[in-house]
Amino acid sequence: MGFLDSLVGEEGKGPEKGVPKKSGSQIPFRLSSSFIPLRLTAQKANSVNVVLKLRNITDDKQLVSIDILLPREKLLGFDPACISKSIEKRVGEVGPGQSVEVSVPIWANNQTAAGDYAMNITAYAHYQDYNKVYASVQKLISLRAV
Repeated sequence: MGFLDSLVGEEGKGPEKGVPKKSGSQIPFRLSSSFIPLRLTAQKANSVNVVLKLRNITDDKQLVSIDILLPREKLLGFDPACISKSIEKRVGEVGPGQSVEVSVPIWANNQTAAGDYAMNITAYAHYQDYNKVYASVQKLISLRAV
């Protein structure tokens, strides 16, 4: 085995043992979102639930986790004090063609201004354990406070 073969692998050999095959640019799942209720009330302590629906569109089961990031400088959070700006939800294994829903509360307080707040959602497909990621899907959504 030559030096380059150790970097790029030998021709005809499959991926590293335990690493799922990733065919081209195929994404492992579809991710959709909604809010219940539809909006936050500005200048008031209240919350909405962001409901994330994830569907496995591959032929293999997937070990899935979801990260949600809120804007750091805004008065929104995953707790009533609006301090926590990120959250990770470990969904577990999702079978081929199976769908799962994850609901996460997002809080406002009496100083939250009216406006649109962008949040970043990333769903990860893992292999072996939650420390190893082989694919991800990102989505940017907006929450309105009125």
